[in-house]
Amino acid sequence: MAIYKIFPDKDAAIYSYYPTKNSGLDEILDLSLYKSLEDNGEVSRILMSFSPDDVDDILTNKVGNKNYKAYIKLYLANASEIPISYTIYCHPVSSFWNMGTGRTSNVPSTTDGVSWRFSDHLDGNIFTSSFAGITSSYSSSIGGGMWYTGSNLQATQSFNYSSNKDIELDVTNAVSSSLYHSGFIIKHSKSLEFTKDSVFETKYFSTDTHTIYPPCLEIRWNDFTYSTGSLSTVSTDNVVISVNQNKGEFQEDSVNRFRVNVRDKFQLTPSVVEGTLDVLPVPIFQKLDTGWQYIV
Repeated sequence: MAIYKIFPDKDAAIYSYYPTKNSGLDEILDLSLYKSLEDNGEVSRILMSFSPDDVDDILTNKVGNKNYKAYIKLYLANASEIPISYTIYCHPVSSFWNMGTGRTSNVPSTTDGVSWRFSDHLDGNIFTSSFAGITSSYSSSIGGGMWYTGSNLQATQSFNYSSNKDIELDVTNAVSSSLYHSGFIIKHSKSLEFTKDSVFETKYFSTDTHTIYPPCLEIRWNDFTYSTGSLSTVSTDNVVISVNQNKGEFQEDSVNRFRVNVRDKFQLTPSVVEGTLDVLPVPIFQKLDTGWQYIV
């Protein structure tokens, strides 16, 4: 399987409690549910986009006419007070937004670029909910992003208390459409947002991280072909497969030929009885405290 990773050209977290604050250069993307000092439920969401030119180049020149899958992947940096179960949602964003140059820790706040209220504060462009097929969520009906609501474009991922909290969202349908060019928004469910019943934090590494875990759009497809020639195709799982000529270490750009060997997992012993050919299984023994016991 071929895997190609495309890293975001921009990402940012937006906060309902800070309607004009920009966090475009933060190393962390915050996807959390908070309780404010005024005892109100507040949320943060993640915006992320990938260069359409890069995506189209991969789909056209590498994937071609093969079937593929596309996943948004984010890696957990920190989590606290995780509930037993929850679900996150991802939608393609419907309008352009500017990443900005702010950090959440800046005092005074940096307000250029995207924030909860503005898609681009410098240009005065606000997020509204006045377009068909698009929705936003905020007490004043302004802010929080705008996105397409079609169920075929929506990606979800469910978590439980013990599951890995890394994000892997199947956005194949959105990538296959022309509606992903402004990026994606990742958010919690309506049943959890703006409530005080569930308050927890999940923080993910951003594209500005200094670690090896930046988010990415991962495109996967089968890039192999094979021909069995005169050999028959193996149709059972009861085989042992081994690979010869595997050196374990290879130089960059080298080409290596592998030889794949396949044999039956259970060897059969032929025996001729009264003119007919019987196939007997290999004897199987079970180890006991007193010795070995013959089973078959």
